[in-house]
Order: sequence, then C-alpha cells, then structure tokens
Amino acid sequence: MASKNKGAQTFEVPEVQHQDVVVLTGFRFPYFGIEFVSDNLVINVVNRGASKGYYDKKPVFVQKDDVSVLLPNHICLEQDTTEDYLVTLVVISPQFMEEITKKTIHRNYIAYHYEPTSRLTAEQCQSMLRLIEIIREVSEMQEMTHQHEMLLNLVDVLLTMLEHYRFEQEKDAKTGSRGYEVYNRFCNLLPTYYQASREVCFYAEKLHLTPKHFSKVIYESTGHTASYWIDQHVTLQAQQMLRSRLDMSIQEIGYYLGFADMSNFSRYFKRVTGISPRQFRKDAMKKGGE
Repeated sequence: MASKNKGAQTFEVPEVQHQDVVVLTGFRFPYFGIEFVSDNLVINVVNRGASKGYYDKKPVFVQKDDVSVLLPNHICLEQDTTEDYLVTLVVISPQFMEEITKKTIHRNYIAYHYEPTSRLTAEQCQSMLRLIEIIREVSEMQEMTHQHEMLLNLVDVLLTMLEHYRFEQEKDAKTGSRGYEVYNRFCNLLPTYYQASREVCFYAEKLHLTPKHFSKVIYESTGHTASYWIDQHVTLQAQQMLRSRLDMSIQEIGYYLGFADMSNFSRYFKRVTGISPRQFRKDAMKKGGE
C-alpha cells in the first residue's frame, strides 16, 4: 500500500459512495500519463488492446484477458496505451471491502500488493465477465431484497474464481520456486498473526528459517523487505477500520491491532502512510460526507 504522493490524482467513482459495488464497462482511465491512486478496491478486466505503465514504480504490461486486483492506495501510471484499449471495472467501496475481508479471512489479499495481475485464457476471462455482468445487474437493482448479501456472495465467488485461475496459472508455469513458496507461506501467516507480532524474526521462526535467510529470500523474490510486507498488511487493516469502525476510537483500533498505546500506533501508521491515523480518519469522513 503506497502512500499517496502530492502529484497523484485520486481516481473517484462517485456512485460507489451510495452503492456497495459499481461496474463500469467500456472504460478508459482518465489519467493517461499522470499518476493516480484509488481509495477503493478495483478489479480491472482488459476487454481489448494493451497498456504499459507502472504500479508502485514497477513496470507492468496488461493485455486482452488480463485481470488485475488493485488494492487501495497503490500508485498507478499509464504511459503507453493502444487506441483500442478498453477495460471493465468492478469498483468496491472501502466499507464493502471491509465486510468481504471479514467474510473471507482465508483469502491471500496481500499477494495482490506484489503482483496484482493474472494472465487468463480467453475462456477464463469470459467466465469472469459473465459473472461480472450478473454483479452489475444486481448492483443496479436498488429495491431488491437482500441485495447487499447477494453482492457479498457474488463478489466472493468472483475473487475465488480468480484465485483458482491464478493458482492454476502459477502451477502450470511452475513458478513454485523456493523464494515464491516462502513468500506465499509468509503471506498466508500474516492474516493470522499480524496482531500478535510485527517482527521479522517472529515470521522467520514460524517458517523455520533464520531471520537473515528469511529476509534475503523475501527481498530477492519480491524486491521488498519482509518488514515492508508486514507494514502493508497492518496499515491496510488499520485504514479499513479507521474508515468503517467509527464506533471505535483510534486508541481502541490501535489496541485491536496489537499496539501497546496510542503514540506507538500513531508513529507506526504515519511512518508507513505519511499521515497520522487521526488525519486519515478525518479525511475519510470528509470524503464520505461529500
């Protein structure tokens, strides 16, 4: 989760303030050549064409049938896009994302921080698009009974389907190198233990590795340190709670996340995101009220 820099535009979908999920078809991002971020979870399906750019300063290339899961607050940049480039977007509000996260604590969301894009077959992509069309129809039926619960289940199925395709893709490509295996196991540990410890040595011990070797493997596999990934997971959880758990004080959220006191939580959050948790909540509430 990258901090927003001052030059980045915010990609906003006003409808998502009043709906849990918004589906946009035949879409082109309006910020060509300009860095932009999103406060929402965005699932991006490439319908046609191709695009080159950067994701948190890392070069990326997407083409027809690619599906990307863009978690909030990452910096994106389109630099070279074909004229026919069009995408379908599923834009999910922070509050709805919080519910999905609680519903599916087993899901390895953090892997999308490092590699958001899955390269699917045409048949796999069409299967996802058919489900997205159902999601769109349900999201637009404002008077439908149990609409919220239906959308939760449908988005859960969509993400589960993508995880299955992603797993098959990785298995077929034989990417199960030692480094990738360690990183994947590390990602699976974080949702269970992030409240208990933010120390690299804790996770190294869980994986039966020395801290030095563990740190080296993670850095060589991902280009980021193990501490970076721990920080990303903790602050993602913190941001979700600061937005959605208005019944909890910032101090209570800090305690829930495993911080001994308010000052430690504030210093940690500001170091990773660039702003204090109090300012983040204030900005989120202001944006929610607009």
